[in-house]
Amino acid sequence: MKKQYIRYGTIFGMVVLMAFAIAFFIYTGNKIKEYNNIFYMPFVTANIDDHDDNADHYLEQKVIKSWEYYIERGNVSYTGFYSSITVVNNGNVFFDSGEYFSYAGNTYEEKLNNEARLLSEEAERTYTCPMGAQVEKGIFKSSSSLICDAGDGRFHVSYCIVGRPFKSVISDNAMTYLFMIAGFVLLEAAVVVSFVMLYKNQVNYEVRNQKLTRGIAHELKTPLAVTKATVENWDYFDEDRRKDYSKRVVDEVDHMSDMVDKLLDVSKIKEGGNKLNREAVDLKKMTDEIIAGSSELIRERNITVTFNRDENPYTVFADPEMMKMVIGNFMSNAIKYCDQVIMIRLERNGRKIDFSITNDGAKIDKKELDKVWDVFYTTDKARTDRMSSSGVGLSVVKSILDVHKADYSCTSNDKGTEFKFSMPAYETA
Repeated sequence: MKKQYIRYGTIFGMVVLMAFAIAFFIYTGNKIKEYNNIFYMPFVTANIDDHDDNADHYLEQKVIKSWEYYIERGNVSYTGFYSSITVVNNGNVFFDSGEYFSYAGNTYEEKLNNEARLLSEEAERTYTCPMGAQVEKGIFKSSSSLICDAGDGRFHVSYCIVGRPFKSVISDNAMTYLFMIAGFVLLEAAVVVSFVMLYKNQVNYEVRNQKLTRGIAHELKTPLAVTKATVENWDYFDEDRRKDYSKRVVDEVDHMSDMVDKLLDVSKIKEGGNKLNREAVDLKKMTDEIIAGSSELIRERNITVTFNRDENPYTVFADPEMMKMVIGNFMSNAIKYCDQVIMIRLERNGRKIDFSITNDGAKIDKKELDKVWDVFYTTDKARTDRMSSSGVGLSVVKSILDVHKADYSCTSNDKGTEFKFSMPAYETA
């Protein structure tokens, strides 16, 4: 089973990785397209036509303005460029961007600038007038070259740009990628934690099933053994004793039938098979009735029961039959385990009503407290007590309180054991 969860967890992890990779490539691809669409545009649209004015310094100023315009456009990182003014007659470079930016104190990536310069020299050698922009767009490298006639044909002005789109996009969007990676790590962690929890829940489920099987076997073994022994020896019983043994068999069968009914109740409640028939339920009146119904047993055991409440209404909106099972189970458990005193309290706590029942019996160990709600959990005293039951009762109570979305707890110390639940008060108009 563990290998199966590891296999499925790995598959889900790979799915998350693939989803992240797809998102990464789509986002990066779009950003690279944006980069390639704008990184050369300022030079393409530059106006350096100078037919009417042959003054060389005016041409130089116009070219410098086109460079500054390029810089002002917020040029992306990992981009180098080279621009120059070349004398057509002798091929001498009259002025270039390297000289200007060195003078201005700006620093750029030297390798990219050199690549742009070599691109400019190649474009100048192969230039045939007129020539438009030559653009090559890529993922890891892009380039653009443009040569314009200027100064009434006496000069060539070249603009050459070389960029690293991928590096630029990663650098300019570093925070976005960090968030994407953090999200990926968190998602992968969530997948791992989810499968670990699923595996633990499956293990706990199987352990509970094993306990349930052992519990059923334990609970059925005794009544079945008694019934079998009685039936096998029926012919040997005296006529006057058969009535007693017959009643014993019926009691054992009723016990088994009651246990099966309760197991079915637990199953139906957990699966939502039992619909809640909610109505206003007076917990004070219901508790009084349950105490009255247990009066014979309370007197027989010489138990003192106190019920602390006032004249205020203690009404909740719940299924009355189910709430009767809850309080009845709490009451029967208190009678089983108490020594002398049972104390029941009803209190208003803001908009909620708290019900608690405490018995002065033996303390339940802390490690056992969480188990009291399990199916077939009973103490040794309950197994030997005349009121011994199947141990299914508190599991039914837990299921009922869960479907009512009530808070409940069990605490135990040297002063006694308390079972408690809390539900919203039902306020009538």
